[in-house]
Amino acid sequence: MAGLCDVAEGWYVEYKSELPSLRDLAKSLSSFANRSGGWLFLGVMENHDDNTAASFPGIPDQDVPTALERVRNAAKDLLQPTVLYDTRTLAGPLPATSLASGRSIIVVRIPEGASPPYVHNEGRIYIRTGDSSSPVPANDRTTVELLYRKGEEKTSLLEARASRMPEVSKAESNNSYLHLFICSDPFEVLAHWYGGSYSDFASMMVAQPLPFDNIYTSQDGFIARQARGNDRYHRTFTWEFSRKCTSFVTIPLNSVEVPPLLHINLDADLGDWVHYDEGKAFISSLRDDSLRLSRVIDLNIALPLIGGVLARHRTVSGSVGIKGPFYVRATVENVWRTIPFIDTAEYMANVRRFGVPVVQDSDLTAPLGGWPEGFIALPEMERVPTEEDPGNFAQAIPIWLAVMQALGIPGEILAESADNKLVEVALREAGRHRDRWAESAGLPPELHLP
Repeated sequence: MAGLCDVAEGWYVEYKSELPSLRDLAKSLSSFANRSGGWLFLGVMENHDDNTAASFPGIPDQDVPTALERVRNAAKDLLQPTVLYDTRTLAGPLPATSLASGRSIIVVRIPEGASPPYVHNEGRIYIRTGDSSSPVPANDRTTVELLYRKGEEKTSLLEARASRMPEVSKAESNNSYLHLFICSDPFEVLAHWYGGSYSDFASMMVAQPLPFDNIYTSQDGFIARQARGNDRYHRTFTWEFSRKCTSFVTIPLNSVEVPPLLHINLDADLGDWVHYDEGKAFISSLRDDSLRLSRVIDLNIALPLIGGVLARHRTVSGSVGIKGPFYVRATVENVWRTIPFIDTAEYMANVRRFGVPVVQDSDLTAPLGGWPEGFIALPEMERVPTEEDPGNFAQAIPIWLAVMQALGIPGEILAESADNKLVEVALREAGRHRDRWAESAGLPPELHLP
């Protein structure tokens, strides 16, 4: 910190001895974001002769929460779109800078913005020029066009990363998949980085309750798969993790062809559907509607799988100090003319009244839209929860709801089902899935999950 005495305000640095107004904070934040990023120091006095740091009076500790809230409100409420930033608070005493006890310096790092131009609520666009945040009128067409073009390029790159469809073989052409894209640095401007070793990553990925057995490196990170008991050439449950702390996860969706279901003797063996409370009623509905050209997608395990994936991403990212917020997008691939099924009485009551939903599109994105409306934001957590924590269901529900509704299950039905019964079904199916995987992997019974 004492080195700031040799650093002058300019393109990348600005000093404020006291807490600025919301309007001035927004001006500083947007001017850095619209240019190349920079650092804002609150509680540092500027030397007016050479613009370097002259002294470090700091901000009273009791005012630090107010200061952080003011920065947050300036970025969120006074700028369009919201400016991303991170903060660090340095508490006194710091003898090297003469920062007294009971006072702190707040460091705000603003990366180059990914969605420029960032427009102040007074209708101006601010750009950092030299040692000031010089206003550029919003009707300056050349400046606005350059900023928009830069933002569009970054947004296009994010879209390509979030919505890609991994290549699969012809033998998998009838399979359906759920892809989850998870990141904490959507435009790769915060320098998030996983510096752990291959062994560190592997030790987290083999852990219960979401174990992977086939783990290796990739060009920019690692790949983990549930390969035992599956054709290793197929797109099995696959996790691609980039060292930039981005996850791209493919979950194969369990599906069954409709004709075999229609030929089941409902009074005899229901096969795998005997485990479902509403299995017999659902097959009867398919018969009644004479649905013979589709596939049924079993979605009962979707909630625990999404929750497990989100928890594992938090675990891996948290191991290098990244606690969020995380941004998530789901893509459902190859679901044209499929029929969704969840094992609840509320869903079946809706089916009996209005018939089964038949998906009309091959690929679906949830939620719809580009950045930021097309992503679900999961808030930062000070404590990384354990992966067995029941609270993982809660963080999964917004993504799960978006996927279910995209597949034709109304939100009102899901809300009516979102009680202990729905969680009970999800946990039961998760247990059955893990037992099957453990058996196919040749694991001893004591390693099976309850």
